[in-house]
Amino acid sequence: MVVSESVTTASPAGAVAGAGAWWAVLSMALGVFGLVTAEFLPASLLTPMAADLGVTEGLAGQAVTATAAVGLVTSLVIAAATRRIDRRFVLLGFTGLLVASNLLVAVAPDLGLLIAARVLLGVALGGFWTMSAATVMRLVPEAMVPKALSMVFAGVSRAIG
Repeated sequence: MVVSESVTTASPAGAVAGAGAWWAVLSMALGVFGLVTAEFLPASLLTPMAADLGVTEGLAGQAVTATAAVGLVTSLVIAAATRRIDRRFVLLGFTGLLVASNLLVAVAPDLGLLIAARVLLGVALGGFWTMSAATVMRLVPEAMVPKALSMVFAGVSRAIG
């Protein structure tokens, strides 16, 4: 029996690099793209956001600060808090928080809801970044890790540029 090289290639760590693994890497890159876009977009829209909410630009800027502060705290505790949960579900949960945050920001009638929505984004941001590299490294064989990580981090470049 002949097995095609393109079906699966196992690494010493047990990662499998079939087509499904590369789709998973692509989905991680899309997640990073969405998170970075959501994180940085308000910085360029603070003046119109402040005007729409009837607050000063400084107060509207706290939405950016809240995201960063919560992301920092989340990144420190998320690995321990979710160690017994399947990473796929955890990352899917963070993606759900990203979507929920963006929807809430889009309809926020006041600063309070805007900050709350950005706190959700901070949780998603800190958690996703904490788990992304380690997860990608388990998806592909060791020799393909640099390529997979470059695909994921290209999501950052696409979001910013």
